[in-house]
Amino acid sequence: MTKDSAATIQCFRIFFPEEDPQSSAAYKALLARMFDFEIPDHARDVPFFAETEVFYLPDVAVSRVTATASHLTRNAKTIARSASDEVIMVCSTRGHFTYAMGNVERRVECGELAFFDLSQELSIDAPSVANVSLAISRRRLEALVPFLDGTHGLVVPPTALAQVLIGAMQKVIAAGAATQPAEARVIADALILMVGGCLDTVSQPKFASRGTSGFVSLASLKAAVERQLSDPDFGPQSLLDEFRMARSTLYRAFEPLGGVGAYINERRLRRAFRQMTNPALKDIRLSQLAFDSGFTHASAFTRSFKARFGLTPKEVRSLAIPPEGTDAPYPMPAEVYPYISPIVP
Repeated sequence: MTKDSAATIQCFRIFFPEEDPQSSAAYKALLARMFDFEIPDHARDVPFFAETEVFYLPDVAVSRVTATASHLTRNAKTIARSASDEVIMVCSTRGHFTYAMGNVERRVECGELAFFDLSQELSIDAPSVANVSLAISRRRLEALVPFLDGTHGLVVPPTALAQVLIGAMQKVIAAGAATQPAEARVIADALILMVGGCLDTVSQPKFASRGTSGFVSLASLKAAVERQLSDPDFGPQSLLDEFRMARSTLYRAFEPLGGVGAYINERRLRRAFRQMTNPALKDIRLSQLAFDSGFTHASAFTRSFKARFGLTPKEVRSLAIPPEGTDAPYPMPAEVYPYISPIVP
């Protein structure tokens, strides 16, 4: 997602004017690998307009977007097609937006920071768009926040740290192409550290155990699940043995997540999905990826996978792997070219 330039960082402005009848179609093509875009029914009579500025730093992309009403969705097909599992942070600089994930729906106000894991399903509705956003390499952020999946849909209020982070992003936008690559690395590291700090402020519920500390956090339980997903024998009893918890306490901890057994199965399926969309693993057999995620029977895995994502493992793999001869993992659609211009110092 990020690129280094010999002289300065790469940054682009993509402008879709309202007087151009093809603007909405071109914008849809721009977003197609990341989101399915639609103009909401209530705004179809309003001339469409969008302007996006993107600034590429190492492992980070800073963006500023202004647009008319938009509806964005990210489902299993979109996730497979994009082969992206970055984490994005969105902050409205004017107005609000609403997101939905399964049965959860929340309104995000101006100044709040909303975090989304692009390896999971998502729907966003905005009556108008004015935001700054940050796309962060999962690899970099996992070193600071080990269980990133739990940040999906997290909303952080405009604390002092959150405001400093947004201010730093706006400074990146203001500096633009004048930023040198050596400076960009330092700036990117600082942004990632601040994001990690914002996420670290979120408290995790704790539950009583008979261990040395007397309590164990839900984050610790989730981390234990992640470490042992490849073990087909891993289950609720494994957690009880490791943390010396009462069975009722363990089940109460996972009750909001659908139950401990269901949670472990969900994590295994998501791990398999992520591996199938990883281009670096495109030559690994699907059955091997299933076994690596703790499934012992390929047929049972395929049924569970299809029931969860609405696609077979083979269909996900075919969507995720680009055709032979594709030079870039995220090629820019030809219909977007007329709307792009580089931002120069």
